[in-house]
Amino acid sequence: MPSKKISIRFERVGRYKNPIYNIVAVKGNRKHHTKFYSKVGLYIPLYTSRFFFINLKELGFWLKKGAVIK
Repeated sequence: MPSKKISIRFERVGRYKNPIYNIVAVKGNRKHHTKFYSKVGLYIPLYTSRFFFINLKELGFWLKKGAVIK
């Protein structure tokens, strides 16, 4: 029996013309805006320096479990 496929991807949570993205670990075949295993980071593209935060401990944990970054 194959194990669950886990993906690390963006989930948009911002308003119209004001995007904010959570970086989340989800089951591979899930649709957008569904339950996720954990929040790994945050990305805000509209700042001049493009604010980007990733919890490396959390990211490493999911990569060891076989997660794929999409």
